[in-house]
Amino acid sequence: MAPSPAAAQDAGTQANADASADPTSASGAYLSAAALQWDLSASAGISVRDDGPDGSWQSLSLSRRIGRGYARATLMRYHGTLLQADVALPSDYVVGTLGAGGNFDNWVVDGWVSYGRQHYGRISTATTGGSGGGSRSSTGAKGSDYYAIGGDFGRVLPLGDAFYLTPTIAGSFAKGRLLRPAPTGSGLIDLETDEPTWTASAAVRIDRAFGPAGTHYAGLSLSRNWTSNGVSALRLRPGTGGPSLDSRHYADGWSELGANASMALGARLHLDLFATRSIGMEAGNVSAAGAALRASF
Repeated sequence: MAPSPAAAQDAGTQANADASADPTSASGAYLSAAALQWDLSASAGISVRDDGPDGSWQSLSLSRRIGRGYARATLMRYHGTLLQADVALPSDYVVGTLGAGGNFDNWVVDGWVSYGRQHYGRISTATTGGSGGGSRSSTGAKGSDYYAIGGDFGRVLPLGDAFYLTPTIAGSFAKGRLLRPAPTGSGLIDLETDEPTWTASAAVRIDRAFGPAGTHYAGLSLSRNWTSNGVSALRLRPGTGGPSLDSRHYADGWSELGANASMALGARLHLDLFATRSIGMEAGNVSAAGAALRASF
């Protein structure tokens, strides 16, 4: 069995989504939109799965503020490795995302669409006991398309003394493919299976703004998440023309704890930080962390 890459990639996309629920935006601590209308952000992060392979992502995004809203374009690279039996399957995603949203009288909304390509790396069989036969390229497809669409909706609730509570709900759909290597020496070509994935989450986040004019903030979050494709298992289906290959998708639900912070390094420069830890994932719990340097002009 292998964890579906679609859910992991979608999480990476959402991690880079605009923080329209930023309490500093709700409290009006941002500089005047007329003065600073653009944001350029460079981000990077890692994810570490318990007893499993790690992942990493980097992204570059450009945002335009439009009143209390924004429009954004992001280009992201995500690298991950899936484990299937004794086979390691590294791959790289390059995904472009267009998003829009904003904070409207403390009601926050974001939406995005993504398209990208997954590039299959060399297939390694050297994962069992440190032994194996090295690596090889795919005898079938070398890559596949990736699509995603999603959104979130929430409410910023000022609690007093610069504290803000933000409950949100989010949902998304992603469609990608998994490479399924043929057994070594079988003479068969490597095949792919479709991996459509629905995800949903409900979260609550508490933040406190501090510093001069409340331009810094730090917060904690707790979410409950669900996916239709937490684990994807290979299976053979009988047919009149012989057996065919596809995958069975197992739904999963888990909780996630998070911490986030934003610090104003100057009038035009911000550093954003986040860390998360999942609890109860079927494919193994994940710890993730990331940082973004954001320049306004």
